[in-house]
Amino acid sequence: MKRKAIYRFFDRYLGIPILLILSILFKRKKRLPVENIKNIIIIKFAAVGDVLLMVPMLRALKKSFPDAKTTFLCSDINYSMVKRMDYVDEIINYNIHNAILNPLNFFRFLRGIRKINYDLLIDAEQWSRINAILTVLLKKRFSIGFKFEKQFKHYYYDAIADYSKDKHIVENFLSLLAPIGIHAEENEKDIDFYLSGDVLEFADKFWNENNLLDKYVVCLQPGSGTSGFAREWDDKNYAELGRRLTSEYENIRILLTGLKADFERCENIVKGIGKNAMNISGLYNMDRDLAIIKKANLMVCGNTGILHLAASVKTKTIGLHGPNNPILWGAYDKNAIVVQSDIFCSPCLFLGHEFGCKHPVCMDRILVEDVYQKVIESINSDNLSSIKLSA
Repeated sequence: MKRKAIYRFFDRYLGIPILLILSILFKRKKRLPVENIKNIIIIKFAAVGDVLLMVPMLRALKKSFPDAKTTFLCSDINYSMVKRMDYVDEIINYNIHNAILNPLNFFRFLRGIRKINYDLLIDAEQWSRINAILTVLLKKRFSIGFKFEKQFKHYYYDAIADYSKDKHIVENFLSLLAPIGIHAEENEKDIDFYLSGDVLEFADKFWNENNLLDKYVVCLQPGSGTSGFAREWDDKNYAELGRRLTSEYENIRILLTGLKADFERCENIVKGIGKNAMNISGLYNMDRDLAIIKKANLMVCGNTGILHLAASVKTKTIGLHGPNNPILWGAYDKNAIVVQSDIFCSPCLFLGHEFGCKHPVCMDRILVEDVYQKVIESINSDNLSSIKLSA
């Protein structure tokens, strides 16, 4: 957390003047001959959910330039997802957040990557100015990046895509391709996440062994990663929600999902629910978790990567939104259910980190009763006769 705070401080207060100077020294190019694109690099250092939501953009780019080599410059933060992308040919994993603390390492990295000439560079980062500085320093024929109000990072890009807080991030990522004439059709905007037959068989076995056949399975994920505390609903709320559902409906089962670091808190939530609940956080890898989530009826969570992953495997979601803008960051699924905090300042996040206050209280304004009613509405809309009230 401290490292990221230092990084963001320098990114803003050094990044803006550096970019202004570089934009004066280097001229923009007016046009890219798209027929000669052979080598493409995409820069995105965070996060897992963002990379997943880039799938339609990456797919459209590969479809338009099937013979071009596509390189993805990422970091440890999102590497696990980037390596899953079928539309990426090469991955460069560099922890850019250490650049301020270890400048010598950064210059060694820069010297190595500058040996490559790229035809097209796409900076897919919404806020970080180090990406824009890298855009200036790397060897390329043409560059594209976002422009957003008060970010001051767009001056050097050869072509600009307006980053809009009034359309989904999937659409924003796709807008990066408009300057080179690529426009995806509606049926080309699906987000797919491939699961192998082995992990699907594992999920079937898990269902049988845990007596989940003919049950309405609700997944709850309380965690939102190491820096997502402001987007988290209180553990006591998840426990109360699960307790009400399992006590009032005899065929509802609750699965607590999450990372290994979430196991203890999920265990406490299971104890708070009391019956018909199971903690699987951190027990399996991402593929097995998603195979289980795919078989579930519903995922309830805050605005974090699992919200988008659940939607990508076609599981219905109830997303709890406090600081996040659901128009921009909600699950990209027409069946997704949104619960938005009613506090006057919500949402305040449009880029991903610029919280409007140091101690957000917006998630506290989401009531258990409100989420409970959304779950019941979901059950009713699924029209499942097997879901019975407890005696």
